[in-house]
Amino acid sequence: MKKYIIVAILFFFSYTNLFAQFGLYASAAYINANGSNSFYNNTAPGLGQDIGTATFQGTNLGSFEQNSGTLKLTGAEIKTYKGASDNVCSGTLYFTVYLTGARPVSPVFTPVILGFFSDCFAPACTSFFGSFNIAAGGGCCSAGDQKWQSPGFGSAANIDLTTYSPGIYTLEMYYEYTGQDGGAGCGTTKYDNNSNNPTNYTAGFIIAVPIPVSFGNIAVSNNRSYNTVIWKTYTESLTKTFMLERSADGIHYVTIAETPAAGFSSSIRSYSLPDMSPLKGINYYRVKMIETDGKYQYSSIVKTTNKAEDSWYVLSNQGRETIQVGGIEKGNEVSIFDPLGTRIFNTRSNGSYCNISTSNIPAGVYFVKVTSNNSSSVKQIFISH
Repeated sequence: MKKYIIVAILFFFSYTNLFAQFGLYASAAYINANGSNSFYNNTAPGLGQDIGTATFQGTNLGSFEQNSGTLKLTGAEIKTYKGASDNVCSGTLYFTVYLTGARPVSPVFTPVILGFFSDCFAPACTSFFGSFNIAAGGGCCSAGDQKWQSPGFGSAANIDLTTYSPGIYTLEMYYEYTGQDGGAGCGTTKYDNNSNNPTNYTAGFIIAVPIPVSFGNIAVSNNRSYNTVIWKTYTESLTKTFMLERSADGIHYVTIAETPAAGFSSSIRSYSLPDMSPLKGINYYRVKMIETDGKYQYSSIVKTTNKAEDSWYVLSNQGRETIQVGGIEKGNEVSIFDPLGTRIFNTRSNGSYCNISTSNIPAGVYFVKVTSNNSSSVKQIFISH
């Protein structure tokens, strides 16, 4: 008899005195997908008696990389009922996995023992003695009922479903429970198997070929005295280490820093490594990912230019009475000071050099100062006419 009928009667009567039989009214598989554990209902009676909020039957659990450990069958729960003179002794989940569309004639099912978890003492999830905290999983239960669960108080079954070869799979399962109607024995076996039509409870999942790492954007931040290379990964599989490599010509690279990788990840992760002693001039960077088996993969290449603090220069053209301040950047401030520290000229560069007329500056010793956003430096010059 269906549990939802019994639950409805509970609103008016205690069924334990009306029905002399034992049975099952709720069942759910406990599945870890991408690090999140959830109960997926097989039998779900409603009226607050469901074990989980997700549905198992016909569900596509998703796509998972081979050997990533991101899809696991970690256990299950059933909720049983019995009359005053009946007995329930045990619960077991049986499951099998096969390529979708290629179900064996006689599938081999693996058992997962569901240990006794708790008695139910009242018809609601409240603060009464013996009530079950719904946040811990498993839902509410009615007085006289029992819960059988794995992991329960023990260890999770922790069956890794990503060990299968790449392909589209079906996860099939049913439940077996034992007891006795009208007695204290355990000789009767009953089943929850979706009426076995056309098969037992089934859900699907996909095992994909592992991609070691899916690189996101890679960029370099130039801080003049040092550079920082920043990158992201969208997925990682069997990753061990990220190595930052630098080159002066874009051809020959050397490793200058490294950081551990995540191993397995299906979410966006951010990484960064500094180059505290960049080369003067152009610096090329790339990230090398090393797998646990020694294989490797490269990111795209980024580059930046680092100039020495005093790499700018001053050229004097006495015939034209000008000086040229070169090797600077657009926006740099260029100033000329006399020996007393008085600024007699000031401008901002529009490019990599700046031409300054000296026709109105008396001959003598002066100082040219170039200031950027982060630093400044000074050079002595002699102006003559």
